[in-house]
Amino acid sequence: MNRIDYINKINTCASRFVLEVEGFNAIGNYHINIHAESFLVPILNEVFGLQLENLNSTQRKNFPAIDLADFKNRVAFQITSTSSLDKIKSTLETFARHELQKQFDVLYIYILTEKKPHYNDTKLNGIIPNDFSFVTNDHVIDKDIILQKINAISATPKLQAIAKLYEHEFSDIQIEQRKKKFESGYLKNEPENISPNMLKITFGNTIYKADLNVDEEGITARLNEYLTSIGKRNVKKIKPNKLVRSALREYKARASDWILYENCLYTFRDLTSNKEPFRNIVDIGTITSLECSEFYEQNEAANRVFKHLLRNTLMQLCFLKEIEWYDSREMFRFANRNPESKKAKQIRWKGKKESTKTVIFPMMNKKEGHLICFRHLAFKCSFINFDTDWYLIINPTWSFTNPGGYRESRFESAYMSGIKRLENNNSVYNYFRFFSYYLSYTDLFTTEFPYLKIHKLESISLSPSLDEQKWIPAKVVEKNTETLPTELEADTELADSTIFE
Repeated sequence: MNRIDYINKINTCASRFVLEVEGFNAIGNYHINIHAESFLVPILNEVFGLQLENLNSTQRKNFPAIDLADFKNRVAFQITSTSSLDKIKSTLETFARHELQKQFDVLYIYILTEKKPHYNDTKLNGIIPNDFSFVTNDHVIDKDIILQKINAISATPKLQAIAKLYEHEFSDIQIEQRKKKFESGYLKNEPENISPNMLKITFGNTIYKADLNVDEEGITARLNEYLTSIGKRNVKKIKPNKLVRSALREYKARASDWILYENCLYTFRDLTSNKEPFRNIVDIGTITSLECSEFYEQNEAANRVFKHLLRNTLMQLCFLKEIEWYDSREMFRFANRNPESKKAKQIRWKGKKESTKTVIFPMMNKKEGHLICFRHLAFKCSFINFDTDWYLIINPTWSFTNPGGYRESRFESAYMSGIKRLENNNSVYNYFRFFSYYLSYTDLFTTEFPYLKIHKLESISLSPSLDEQKWIPAKVVEKNTETLPTELEADTELADSTIFE
């Protein structure tokens, strides 16, 4: 298609947009206006070169006077189907009352239907904030103004991207679906099952606390002896966490499920047991058992410490499942224990049925035949509690490492951008489902981790159901300008839903 074809398509869709808004508004249904806010974000971003966000869909809910905002470029929009001067006056009054001129330099009022041919600007005198410019001829806009700006765009790829956005929203199928949805109610009354990216976790009722009792001088001396033997400089003092790790290593206890806080060690391990190797690095006379809930409910600081202990305990559980903690990115990823083999790493796991999942992909230069980097399946996490119930929040992602299999690849940023183009919400959801099964799965041949249990995914019923168009907006197709030695391929191993319950 050429430039004229794209402009004609945009013109047609923009006109249908106005007719659809007018039709729904005529019968008193204004939900289409809410939908329009989300649709207009990518359009206005493309046309005006902005980074707008829909304030009704972010943390800034119920923001006064405006619906869309670019806080970096200090530009705001109100989206309305009312074109009267009174509407403009009330918007400006609210804008001024909340002193939004301190956050924004430009305010546009976008009329979803059609703006008036002329507005009496003199009636706005005294309403517009001091040192703030607002002229109705420039700042009250509608589809015709947008189309004029689009017509001035010379770049055909940009016109193509805008045309796709309009076509996505105003095809016959989309319009018919909206009509059915709005006629039966914007949100259905029937409940639906949803699966938030949270997994319930449980742990013991008790954590143990004890003062450290570590031979710091001896450990430092032995470390310096080793450093001297390999030609490295000695150290004067070892950081506390490294000191504890070194002390545990001397007792052949490689473990991460502990935390230091105010020079005391906290852990879920039973420090009163003579079989516990941690007893070798603490003052046995100071061992104290604490009820978990009493500890994390003390204050915010104690709650943060407890979450940190949960993360460190998760690190230990993940280590048993060949997943490593990558500190510089604060993520968990499948560990590459044998990068020299340059082979993909696959694991056996069980959902509804047994399956094989590739969790590390070697990315080869097809022309020259050498290894470029490894692509690891990974996740970031956080913890949240509701009273005494605790949940692990999992956000799947990827990590790209150099041929050594650990350090970040110099191509990571470019490949991560490519991943976002290849994957959709369903792909990310399937990765979450995989992690939920893999982390919670045990059988007769698996020793259950005693300090932290991750429970299987449970769906919850939500009523009324969600409007999916609110959280699956149309995408603007981005071009990757960086030349990469090999192209990414989509990971489709989890696309078959029959492998899950």
